[in-house]
Amino acid sequence: MKKGRIGMVLLMGAMCGTVSAEVPLEIVRGGRDTVYQQKHYVVGVTKAGNTATVNGETAKVYKTGSFAAELNLKEGTNDVEVVVSDGAEKAVKKLNIFYTKQRPTKLMTLEQAKLQLDKSVLKPCDFNAISKEGAYIQYGDGDDRLGGSKMGFVDAGIVFKVIGEKGGLYKVQLSQNRYAYMPKEYLEPSSEKVQTVNTGSWFVGKDGKYDRISLSLPCRLPYHYWTELDPTRICVDVFGAMDNSNWITQLNDTEMVDYVDFKQVDSDVYRMIIKLKGDYAWGYSVAYEKNNLVVKVKHAPALTLKGMKIGLDAGHGGKHPGAISASGLREKDVNLSMVNEVKALLEAKGATVVLSRDADQDMTMADRKKVFKDAEVDLMISIHNNSGGSPLVEMGSCTAYKHVVNRELAAKMQNRLTELGHKNFGLIGNFNFSLNAPTEYPNVLLEVLFMSSLPEEEKLADKSYHKKVAKQVVLALEDYLKDVKKSQK
Repeated sequence: MKKGRIGMVLLMGAMCGTVSAEVPLEIVRGGRDTVYQQKHYVVGVTKAGNTATVNGETAKVYKTGSFAAELNLKEGTNDVEVVVSDGAEKAVKKLNIFYTKQRPTKLMTLEQAKLQLDKSVLKPCDFNAISKEGAYIQYGDGDDRLGGSKMGFVDAGIVFKVIGEKGGLYKVQLSQNRYAYMPKEYLEPSSEKVQTVNTGSWFVGKDGKYDRISLSLPCRLPYHYWTELDPTRICVDVFGAMDNSNWITQLNDTEMVDYVDFKQVDSDVYRMIIKLKGDYAWGYSVAYEKNNLVVKVKHAPALTLKGMKIGLDAGHGGKHPGAISASGLREKDVNLSMVNEVKALLEAKGATVVLSRDADQDMTMADRKKVFKDAEVDLMISIHNNSGGSPLVEMGSCTAYKHVVNRELAAKMQNRLTELGHKNFGLIGNFNFSLNAPTEYPNVLLEVLFMSSLPEEEKLADKSYHKKVAKQVVLALEDYLKDVKKSQK
């Protein structure tokens, strides 16, 4: 999912040579004048059918015209000659690559040093703040390109005690012994007090397409929710709450919920326990209705593709091309092509398909999630293609999920993708991708192949291969539904 073409812009001073007007040759990676790693890749593009050599060694030219070589550089200056030929004429480019182990030391200004310190040091503070729309809590103060590891989203209107700040995060006290972090933009100072309160009555019953569990509270409190397997259950920790729920009304009309229970896990942490009847969950939400904390558990759909509503997301789009291969293949286009192939197969089997995008358009993560939530999809698949690693080898497929209840669906997808001969790049759990965060419907992320791998780029450039991938995705869905049916017997 890495953005931008690999090494597309070259330093012209790093190369010289002659290029025939008849024989195209472009170096798209490895033309930098100074590098700091001994292992170095040179990646070029010519016309399919031409031959290529790098320092006299033959490099395979793929059907896309891409070719690559791995070099083991010596310290100091390395002269590299790239030659491509169509049999009659040739084109030559000479690269001058300087390899050193010593990276230059970057000097920071006082302002940069202060900013770096603010990001690395937790500073104490003490005030109350109220959450805004879209707020979420995360486990710690860590960060990467996908953000810190999220615990989950919370409603607006919840008062938090802020006890520290670090960079763009506030540290908040959830209870006497529990803490979390929140992005500063989702909190604003408030004169309202943080309270520890008694819980009220419960009500459990059927409500349209959902089973509804309601816990009455005198005010909105912070909460954290998750799913567990064996037994399959939904748990919600309510912070600042003490048990006084002396009345739990449970109707016998629920479809997904077997029973509910609670546990006072700390003096001010109250755990709601919702045991499900089966081994599989089809989505749930946790949110306040006034001061009632409501968990809505979605009923299972028809366990065949016919009649199911399936969301499909084609990653990237518009001004966000995603990864770009050596020959110029754009991830956003490959993703959409695969999604369209999956859509056609699903509709032929009677499913209703909801797309986050059906053209080359910009879509924020929030927009994509809203499309699927508003449509009340039964399941969602996001399709991407990866980037990174060696351009000379096949890297393979991986499938990712955030919530453990979606692991089995992800495993089915991974098994079917590797049947195409793809290497197993891994089943990725607790993945912090935004579209894996919703709990309202089962969801997975597919990273089908690597745009940066030349042998995999060759496959991705073939539209007929997209049909093969789509077939495996649909087979994986059918595998999953079969297992769900078996579990109900």
